[in-house]
Amino acid sequence: MNTPSRKIRPDDLWVFAQIPGILAVARDADLRVVWCTPAYGKIAGNDSTVEQMIGTRIEDVVPEAAARDRIESHREVMRTGEVQSHFRLMSDTRVVSTVFALDQEAFGHRGVLVIVQDASAQSKFFDDVLIPVMATTNLYKLEPLTGRELEVLRLVACGNSTREIADLLCRAEKTVEHHINAIHGKIGTGSRAQLVRFASERGLQLFTESEWAQIVDGVQRVRRETARGVFAQPS
Repeated sequence: MNTPSRKIRPDDLWVFAQIPGILAVARDADLRVVWCTPAYGKIAGNDSTVEQMIGTRIEDVVPEAAARDRIESHREVMRTGEVQSHFRLMSDTRVVSTVFALDQEAFGHRGVLVIVQDASAQSKFFDDVLIPVMATTNLYKLEPLTGRELEVLRLVACGNSTREIADLLCRAEKTVEHHINAIHGKIGTGSRAQLVRFASERGLQLFTESEWAQIVDGVQRVRRETARGVFAQPS
């Protein structure tokens, strides 16, 4: 979603800082953190403090191969001044990330403000806008899952039976059962009910089939590029 907007001013940061639990981060023209809420440090920096996050780059938070999408988005917002929003996964949870341009004159430098909202349960809040998906993710418990296991996980979250999943993926039921058992072992669930709860609490069932396919492709692309040592351009 791209919409024109007035640029963020320093006083605006005070407003976001007063909202409990909000995840927000301001970056300069080099995309280094110049300000963030405590929640950003807890999520992005393994429970880091605000002081520890200052000066960090996107590549310090997500794999370098995944950072390119964010860098490209942030630089486009700085260039155009238009707001950009994306659905994506953060720590295995569906979120909406919205990027605003900073007011260069007010801050003394170009930059962006990124606001992240939980979209795991409140999807109705976004029904009236078209928001694209950012395919590259930063996973947590889902990191060990293969592309096929990620596909199966979403289908389980959507309430499909083993037979239905087998039909959708053109695979044998025993193969699907093998994938489900592998998922249990990797994320620590022990039953289908636990698996459904794990996925639905994180909003995975709210991604459409095509959106989830983009995410699975993004996960696999990041893994391939990371294995080959393909990194993001320095910010």
